[in-house]
Amino acid sequence: MAQLATPASPVVSQPVPEVSLTPSPGTTLALGRGAYEGTLDISAHYAGLAAVEQTTIDRYLLGITEVPSSWPDESLAAQAVAARTYLAWTLFRGRSINGNRYDYDICASQYCQVYRGPGGAAEPWASALAKTSEEVLFYEDRPAQALYSSSAGRRTRSVQDIWGGSGVPYLEAVDSPESDYTPYRRWELEVTADQFRRVFARGGYSFGDRISNVSLRSPGEGNGREYVAVQTELGVTSIPATRFRAVFNVYGPDLYPGLMPAARPTGGRWPQTVLSYSFAVSYAPPQPSPHPMLPPSDSGSSGNLTVVGEGWGHGVGMSQWGAMAMASSGASYEEILDLYYGLEPQSGAGSLPETVRVGLLVEQPAITVSADGPFVLSAPGFDSVELPAGEWVFRRSGEGLRIVGPGGSGYDSPLFRPLRWQPL
Repeated sequence: MAQLATPASPVVSQPVPEVSLTPSPGTTLALGRGAYEGTLDISAHYAGLAAVEQTTIDRYLLGITEVPSSWPDESLAAQAVAARTYLAWTLFRGRSINGNRYDYDICASQYCQVYRGPGGAAEPWASALAKTSEEVLFYEDRPAQALYSSSAGRRTRSVQDIWGGSGVPYLEAVDSPESDYTPYRRWELEVTADQFRRVFARGGYSFGDRISNVSLRSPGEGNGREYVAVQTELGVTSIPATRFRAVFNVYGPDLYPGLMPAARPTGGRWPQTVLSYSFAVSYAPPQPSPHPMLPPSDSGSSGNLTVVGEGWGHGVGMSQWGAMAMASSGASYEEILDLYYGLEPQSGAGSLPETVRVGLLVEQPAITVSADGPFVLSAPGFDSVELPAGEWVFRRSGEGLRIVGPGGSGYDSPLFRPLRWQPL
């Protein structure tokens, strides 16, 4: 006879392909690290569930959390123009592959712009948005691709040197006056040849048994992408600098969590294993055997790879720490934008729609939403129903999703049915 157990939440739904959660005035819907005020659409897909918020442009910009609100006002104003411009460029360009698949215009992570909802927005950031209201950077009558990253070190990077292509004048390398401010002025990673080989084997690279040299090959600033050349008895393997960084960042911490990311001189660890594309590499080969009668395999070391770099992020466009440094020295936001982009803010009235769809999560087996007040839930084939505050869990089920609500029954909708017992 099967044992029976009372589930933690006795109310669930039958599967539906998608649901919409519209918060009542004053209600926010917490999801992950963010709290959102717009309509939240949760849908089922082959790879899992997706959560997308539809909100106004102003509320979206208010919810961007790219830099501390304690930074100087002019640096916040420069960030506001860059963020608004990047949004305008993204919408002008059109949706990405994932955007088309999951029905959103822009993602909420560092791969687009970090967005966590407007609820926690500080007054200085709101003031920066108001001060630069509707201002956008244009190039050839189109929104510019106003890229930015945390820290560039001494000099930003030309876009063609990172991702290839022909480049554009407003994304060329410039000196960044941030060395006295940025905590990322210098970072270092040292690994053995065996550790290096193992990490890159996870990334699909095979170097052979004996690494003789590792070097950075660059065609020169503005002339295209850099490569890391690994020389072994099998020949030379060329790894794009972008791939070199990605392999270390993805597989290094998994294989060697005590080593990667490396320790910071001031304590703690760096946020990533290889922080930027502005780095140099050097390789010290194995030392000869300490005894002439011992075989070469019994050498005194296995060889060491050292990566020394500066900055954090891709380094293209505006450096956020550079903007902070310039503002601290009295520069205006227009001067900051002129240094990094060579463009002047203009009125962007009419270049942005009223609303935007933001991809919060994709490809999730389950999504938990905590409502701090009532909200209206809608699902295809059912009348809308107002639901109370509490924690609501959405789980993938077959080709649709199921809803598990807070304890108790009495939700007046055929969408729900009680489930008081289930087999263990």
